[in-house]
Amino acid sequence: MGLLVFLNIVTPWVLAALIYYAKNDRVTNITAFSALPILLVFSYLIYINHTTSLIQTPEIVDYLITIYDFGLLGYFLYQGIVKKSTLVTSLAIIQILFLIIVLLMKIHSDIPNIYVDNLTILFYFIVALVGVPIAIFATKYMEFDERGKHKFVAIVIWFLGVMNFAVSVNNIEWFFALFETTTLASFVLIGFRKDEEATNNAVLALWMNQIGGVAILIALMVFIHINGFYHFTELLNHPLEVSLAGLGFLSLSALVKGAQMPFHKWLLGAMVAPTPVSAILHSATMVKIAPFLILRISPVIKGTLLAKLLIITTGYVFVVAAIIALTQSNFKRILAYSTISLLGLMMLSAAVGTPVAVVASIVLIIFHAFAKGFLFVEAGVLEKVFHVKYIEQMRRLIEKAPLTLMFIFFGFLNMTFVPFGTFIGKWMMIEEASKFLSHGSYIILILYVGAGSAFLSVLYMKVLGVSVRKAHGISNIKFFPLPKRFNFVSIWYYVWLLALTLFIAPFIADFVVPIANGITGESANIVSNHLSLYVGNSPLYFWEILGALIILSLIHALPYFVKFKVDTVHPYNCGEVFPKYMGTFNFECVKRYENILIAFSIALFILVVVLGGGLL
Repeated sequence: MGLLVFLNIVTPWVLAALIYYAKNDRVTNITAFSALPILLVFSYLIYINHTTSLIQTPEIVDYLITIYDFGLLGYFLYQGIVKKSTLVTSLAIIQILFLIIVLLMKIHSDIPNIYVDNLTILFYFIVALVGVPIAIFATKYMEFDERGKHKFVAIVIWFLGVMNFAVSVNNIEWFFALFETTTLASFVLIGFRKDEEATNNAVLALWMNQIGGVAILIALMVFIHINGFYHFTELLNHPLEVSLAGLGFLSLSALVKGAQMPFHKWLLGAMVAPTPVSAILHSATMVKIAPFLILRISPVIKGTLLAKLLIITTGYVFVVAAIIALTQSNFKRILAYSTISLLGLMMLSAAVGTPVAVVASIVLIIFHAFAKGFLFVEAGVLEKVFHVKYIEQMRRLIEKAPLTLMFIFFGFLNMTFVPFGTFIGKWMMIEEASKFLSHGSYIILILYVGAGSAFLSVLYMKVLGVSVRKAHGISNIKFFPLPKRFNFVSIWYYVWLLALTLFIAPFIADFVVPIANGITGESANIVSNHLSLYVGNSPLYFWEILGALIILSLIHALPYFVKFKVDTVHPYNCGEVFPKYMGTFNFECVKRYENILIAFSIALFILVVVLGGGLL
């Protein structure tokens, strides 16, 4: 078991090194493709041979991690000086000082530093099934007017190994090292193009995520000083003794990494990077550490004031980010805001902490990973093949890029409607929230889930409404040939999303529920029967799942066959053409309140730190 985990972590680094030093197109392409079956097989072998495992590591590894920590923070300090960023420099110095204090306080522990449970294995599968195809996509994407293909693909694959390591650690000091390594990876990838805009946004991402690193170090100091331990399993084994302040700072680091307001700007800034960066950050790495961390500590914070404040804060972001997204015109920024929004819902569900809520959080993580990887890949296709970045440029896109638009349709359906996983996750949360109606603090759950879901649905329909306009009938639609690697990745995501949706009942009952049960220590009342799903007493029958899929398939094919007559002749205008235009709603009015909405999120963020962490 230990060997398989080791291989799952190290293999991406070996493959990345091969790509980086070979600097050969054929080697890069073959290696990227080979990563898919290799990591998938390793993940599957760990899954079928798995019992929750604590794995000992040689003592020298602990020393190497510590040396690495100082080297990494030294690099941050160097970058702060070179980039003339006072914030990066100051935060690097603070991290170095806090790390020294942690090491001086730390006592020896025989508790293993690697912890692999079902939650860890879930993320192994996400990295393999969602992350590796993005690296394959990048091998072709970087051939379109981009430089440094081999270096870029190598960093992306190395990033996947970092993520596998991050979700495998039990030692919170090690987790800090991996947390900040993801910060390093995002800094390098966001600034990859090395122009002024890319550099500025890379620095922004660096200092914002450093705040999360500082929070973890403070949490470590608190845990060591008050509880005398620094491993996740110790937190879980002593829930009544754990310092609420330490848990508050761990939660703070999750809010930062999850780009929750007011720290959302670093993820928006990442949109200046090559599109595979956005795809990898949003789907398989980086931001997914946020819900992972809240799920990891969910049993300890469940029912506490900290959990309630996290619910209020992340639920607020779920709604507000969806509202602000309506004002955006850049396609990738729209996708970014919807990620920020849904990350809020994932963390909200994890903070509720009941078995069904945890199932909902995991379902959201899985389907969001596939759908966002899918949609960002299509954004990259639009950018490189059709030169489309803004939704205004998507007018009559159905005539120029029908296949790509069909994939975008399907991705948006996955984010919005029944029977797709994101909808199921929201449905589960509403079902669960209804049990807490006698508790005033939880009533807001239903309002959050309902309002946020509605705004996200409007957002997706706004984009699609622009795209489906066309001048004539089906005869004007032309299928433009796309690169084979682009088609491979698109079809890969499409097939997986379709299969997971069609068999969503057994998938949730047989795969997701055991993960949630392992986290909560309780049994979620969710079962499947003949491909039908039962959440408590609420059924979703297979005929409903199949029927919804058929209806949605017909609906998203409808624009290809229906003629939207837009330019007409006015009957009283002597035959002169009187142009009329179809469009979607304009939400510019929301922009005037954006700063107020963000200011309120700052107030909620402070409440989480001060009240949730028990600092008052």
